[in-house]
Amino acid sequence: MGGDFAPSADTDERLSALIQSHPDAIKSPFALYQHMLSRGAYRWGETVVVSRMEDVRKILWDHKNYSNRAHAIGSRPDAFRARLRPHELQAFDELTAFEELIISRTDGDQHQRLRAIVHRAFNPQAIATLEELVGVFTRQLFDDMVASGATDIASAVTRNLPVMMICALLNVPQSEAPLIQGWSARIGKNRGQGVVADLMDAHDALMEFRDYVREKIELLRLDPKSTNLVSTLMGASDEERLSEDELVAMVLILLFAGADTTKALLGNGTHVFLSNPDQWRLFLADSQGRLGGATDELIRYIAPVQTLWRVTTAPVRIQDLEVEPGTTILLLMGAANRDPAVFEEPDRFDITREESRPHVSFGFGTHFCLGTHLAQMECRAYFGELATRFPEVKLTQDPDSVTFGGNIQFRTVTGLQVALGAGRSG
Repeated sequence: MGGDFAPSADTDERLSALIQSHPDAIKSPFALYQHMLSRGAYRWGETVVVSRMEDVRKILWDHKNYSNRAHAIGSRPDAFRARLRPHELQAFDELTAFEELIISRTDGDQHQRLRAIVHRAFNPQAIATLEELVGVFTRQLFDDMVASGATDIASAVTRNLPVMMICALLNVPQSEAPLIQGWSARIGKNRGQGVVADLMDAHDALMEFRDYVREKIELLRLDPKSTNLVSTLMGASDEERLSEDELVAMVLILLFAGADTTKALLGNGTHVFLSNPDQWRLFLADSQGRLGGATDELIRYIAPVQTLWRVTTAPVRIQDLEVEPGTTILLLMGAANRDPAVFEEPDRFDITREESRPHVSFGFGTHFCLGTHLAQMECRAYFGELATRFPEVKLTQDPDSVTFGGNIQFRTVTGLQVALGAGRSG
C-alpha cells in the first residue's frame, strides 16, 4: 500500500504530520506504524503514544486508571489551551463542553446510562428496517452510477451510502445529506487538537449542526406519530430521558460512528480489494461464504477508526514508561491491528486469515463503537452487491495514485476511478 510520506523524518515530525492531517501522512501511515510498533510506548512531548495490541487492549479495558475525557482534560488539551488567544479559548471551551456530552467521551455511570438508552433504540424492529434499507440504497446507488456513466465509485457510492443510512435513521431528507457531510468533515478535522484554524472551523460547524438538529427536534415534537430513531430517543422514560443537548450530542456521535467509519470501510475496502486482484478473485469464487471473513479482514486491515485518546487518572506504567496522572495517551488502533505479535504477516491482506477478529478497529470492552453493527451491515450489503452485479470491476488508475483525505481518526479515499465491467441486472 505504498511507503511512508518521509522516511528520513524523525518520529516527532512524522507524528506531528499525522496529527495535523497532512495529506501524505494520512495516505500512508503504515511505515510510521511499523516504526512505532518496533519501538513500543513512546513519550512525545506531553503525550504518550501506544501502538502494541497488548497495551492498547489493556488501556481500553481499564476504566479505573484511564478516562475517555482526554479531549477536555489532561496534558495535551492543557498545552493546546495555553497557546490560545481569548476568543480561541472561548471556542475551545464551548466545543469541549458540548463534546463532554458525547457518549464516547464519558465515563462510569453517565456512559452506562447513555449507552443503555441508545441500545434500546436499536431494537430488533429497527435493525430489520435498517437491513432492508441498506439493500435498497445500495442497489439504487449502483443503478444511478451505471445510468450516469460515472467512474468514481467513491463519490457515486461509498461516500453516499453511509450518509443515506444516517439520514434515514434521523428522518432527514436525503437532499440534505451534503450539508451533513460538510459538518461532519469540518468537525472531524479537529480530531488531532493541534491546529487553531481547525478548532475554530470545527466550533462554527458544531454550532451550525446543533441549530440544525434542534430545528429537527422541534419538528418531531409536532409529529408525535413519528417512529424514527430521534423520536425513540426523545420518548425515553423520565429517568432515562435525554436533555436537548444530550440528544444533539447523540445525533453527532451517530453521525461519526455510523457514517465516517463506514465511509472509510467501504471506500478504503474497495481500494484494498481492487489493489489485490487475487483476493478479489478468491472472494468472487464464494462471495456469500467468504463475506463474513472478508469483512473481518477488511476491518482489521483498514482500521476504520485509526486512533483513540485516553487520559490517565492515576500513576501507571506502560512498558518501561512511568506515566503520571493527567497524561494524554494516543492509541494507534491502526498500528495495533498490524502488530506482528498478534497477526502473522500483518501487512498482508488475506480474506482467508483465521485470526482477523482480535482487531481493535471499533474499540474494546464497554466502549465498543456504537456504529459497529451498522458498519458491518453496510459492508456486507455493499461488497455482496458489488461481487454479484459487477464481478469484473477493476481499478482504472494506479493504486498508488489514489488520494486520501480525512483526519487522524478517519482516513478515507477521496476518489476511486473504476470500470464496473459488463454488469448484471440489479
